Amino acid sequence: MSVRIVSYNIFAPVYADRPEHYFKCQPEFLKTDYRWNLIRDQLEHEIVNHKNTIICLQEVSLTLIPDLELFFRRLNYSFFHNLYGQMRNDYMGGIAMAIPITMRLNSMSIIRIGDRIRSMMKLRSEQTTSLPTDLWEIAASQPHTFICLQLVINDKQLSVGTYHMPCLYKQPDVMLIHSSIIKDLMFELAAGQNFILAGDFNFKPRDICYKYLIKEEHVDCNLPESAIEQKLKSAYREKNGSEPVYTDFSHKCNSERFCETLDYIFYNGHLTVDNVLQLPDQPTSESYPDQTHPSDHLMIAATFRLL
Repeated sequence: MSVRIVSYNIFAPVYADRPEHYFKCQPEFLKTDYRWNLIRDQLEHEIVNHKNTIICLQEVSLTLIPDLELFFRRLNYSFFHNLYGQMRNDYMGGIAMAIPITMRLNSMSIIRIGDRIRSMMKLRSEQTTSLPTDLWEIAASQPHTFICLQLVINDKQLSVGTYHMPCLYKQPDVMLIHSSIIKDLMFELAAGQNFILAGDFNFKPRDICYKYLIKEEHVDCNLPESAIEQKLKSAYREKNGSEPVYTDFSHKCNSERFCETLDYIFYNGHLTVDNVLQLPDQPTSESYPDQTHPSDHLMIAATFRLL
């Protein structure tokens, strides 16, 4: 029995439709209607051509919620979302998940990670740590939320979560705190069962957060940890031997060309990666979005076999 996990940062319209900022893009390819038609077609292709497809979305904003609701309803999908931005950015920052209505949903968790961090800060203050208090305050102040669905597929339990990591690459220790909390939450909510964690994590494979999650490198900063010391695996790395060449590509005004891998499908448990969505080795335009890429991120996907 298999399940298909799709993860996609769909690029919020309030940020995408700025031709003066994305000066390497043709303005017509930044328009919301043009991009939405491509996004819809890509998602529908994954749903129609694979069984048990679960969709994880990042950068969901208020503008696209009605289109997403109608799209998933037409395909007989249940759609769950949480917006945590502000009016000035169209409440961008939201995340969403969609599952077939025939898929059994046992429970759903929506957790503001900053609240989780703040609740732990009192305990942390009683312990020795190498991370300064101000970093914990910054980590706790982030509005980002996390969605996790506890599912039963052919009598097998599976938890699937999605997250959009704060883009604080100049403060990697703050991202490391969030990485630790997200990892421990997945183990806690899955309660010993299989789980998959997908999303835009805003760190590269060579960064400390990635190495921490897969236990490739010991991090000696006394982060809060659950009793479970297992590491995560990455679907693309397990299947192909390495992460994709890139999942995010853009060339913005007043910044250098950016082409890196930021999106991952992590997992733990008795799961085997049957296949992953093939991604290009290099961009074919000066910047995304372009004629065939509606977001600055690539959609990623993996098919898992539940053992």
